[in-house]
Amino acid sequence: MFTPFKLNTTLGRAYNANLDDTFRTKQALAKLGHYEMPGYGFDEYPDEPLFQGIEKFQELHGLQQDGIIKPDGETATKLGQVLAEKMSRKVQPVPNALGLTADVGINRTNTPHDTFSVSQALDWAGFPNSVVKGHSPTTVTGGLTGTIKRFQKSEGLKVDGWLHPFGEMEKALNFVLKPKVKTLNTASIPQGGPADTPEAPSAQAGQQQAVAPVAIPAIVYEVAQYFGMAVMAAWAWWQSMTSSQQEQIKKQMAGQNSGGGDEEICDHLHYEVDRPVCNEIKRKRGSQAAQRCYASANERYAACLKGVPLDRLPPLDIWNN
Repeated sequence: MFTPFKLNTTLGRAYNANLDDTFRTKQALAKLGHYEMPGYGFDEYPDEPLFQGIEKFQELHGLQQDGIIKPDGETATKLGQVLAEKMSRKVQPVPNALGLTADVGINRTNTPHDTFSVSQALDWAGFPNSVVKGHSPTTVTGGLTGTIKRFQKSEGLKVDGWLHPFGEMEKALNFVLKPKVKTLNTASIPQGGPADTPEAPSAQAGQQQAVAPVAIPAIVYEVAQYFGMAVMAAWAWWQSMTSSQQEQIKKQMAGQNSGGGDEEICDHLHYEVDRPVCNEIKRKRGSQAAQRCYASANERYAACLKGVPLDRLPPLDIWNN
């Protein structure tokens, strides 16, 4: 059983294009590797790469190579079948615990969500520390620095008190925490969010506290997997949401409201999650790798605003660089 690929009107070079049809077709072809992203990015307007992608798909599957897709036609039917097969084979990977967007440490970049993520990841790994939540982006407490050094020493890493994206300490933390992340996958999702979990640390600005043993709600794992982000980043994001936003996300993940389209949620995903990752890829891997990342981020953002279900957003291009 497969979900047919539905169009409102015929899509082809000589036809007046329906913009929703154009966007969905580009997205479908991109998922199958038949749409080459032009320099101006991913949008809902027909272009030559779209029709070339249709022809490539038709050639591959023995269909008439005319660059045309008709509602309920052979090409649309075959496209729905191939997409369904691809989705049935897709296995969602276990997300990493930690995924930094910038350096963390004394005199480093220290974005608030990164310092929060590092603090909680260390605590979860058995290295508790005290940290001021909501502190200045340029400040890291001595307590956190000391905890970073203790972890580095325990893992035989260079003891310098700081860490950076894709670095040895991030990899070591992810390795240590991988079994704990997997246990979240089998846990039942609580009715409430982190606010209903007494052990979950508060993320209120300016609050000083000793970090209690970490008890991450299973909902955080679901958010991480759903949006393709690290568990700690998902936790920080989840706690920054209002109750109504949390409820909306729960409904979307439960299938009660499978569409995207909430501008605030899409903005947060694009500007607070995707683009910071691409910025760091540019710094670490260069402009060519960053271009692919930004293009995929724009594609995800456009799809989200269009109402594409959040669990079907195209992936952020970060690993194939």
